[in-house]
Amino acid sequence: MFRPLRLKPPHGWNSVAWELAIVTLGVLIALAAQQIAGALQNRGTAAETRAEVTDELNSDLMSIALRQSIEPCIELRLAELRAIVTGWEKTGSFDTPKWVSQSPPIEIELSRYDAALSAGRLALLSGEEQYRMGAVAARIRKFNEWQFAERVPWGRLRALQFGAAALSAQDQATIRSALQDAATFDYEVKVNTSEALPMARRYGFAPDAKGFREMAPEVWPGGKFTPSICASIDTPPEDANKRVVIPLPL
Repeated sequence: MFRPLRLKPPHGWNSVAWELAIVTLGVLIALAAQQIAGALQNRGTAAETRAEVTDELNSDLMSIALRQSIEPCIELRLAELRAIVTGWEKTGSFDTPKWVSQSPPIEIELSRYDAALSAGRLALLSGEEQYRMGAVAARIRKFNEWQFAERVPWGRLRALQFGAAALSAQDQATIRSALQDAATFDYEVKVNTSEALPMARRYGFAPDAKGFREMAPEVWPGGKFTPSICASIDTPPEDANKRVVIPLPL
């Protein structure tokens, strides 16, 4: 006759239950400790990411503020060139400008933001922080695209320094188009700047000159922001180029 096997621990079921409880508690404590350690590490990573990205964005905002400070020089030069081109089209000649220059490219860096985004470290920040950083970074990136794009039309405008006798009717059309492009890019930069700086301040960011002071001596003599476009249009090139470390070609 079959009899069911009756298992009985040597020290009783109460002892087994107690041992299981101890093991379970140990596992739970270990998991909790791991979660706490992970949370502390994430908090530290988030704080480091926040500081690094904020520092980079504030440095970029300083570059935008510097561009805004020289807009009167750019607007004046565009107006002078417009008068030259208009007179050229009417009379077939013009007084040759000595120094056309260009709007100065100012360093923009988003490598820290991009690295934090691709590595998933921005996800450790709150949704609102991610939105604010992303909005400011988007404005900065667009500014950088425009300031690089406007180099091309300014390069064509500098052909005016060769004088009317060296330029053809085709050159005249090209220079007229370049003037329009330069004015359009400058307008886009001004609109972006007028919106980006107030928005950044509302979001807790502000221009910081620390980054500029570090790189300025590599671009501007003595580390002072002295863009050559603020030199008179009648300034000899050799004098105007003293305002920058790397001379601007004709």
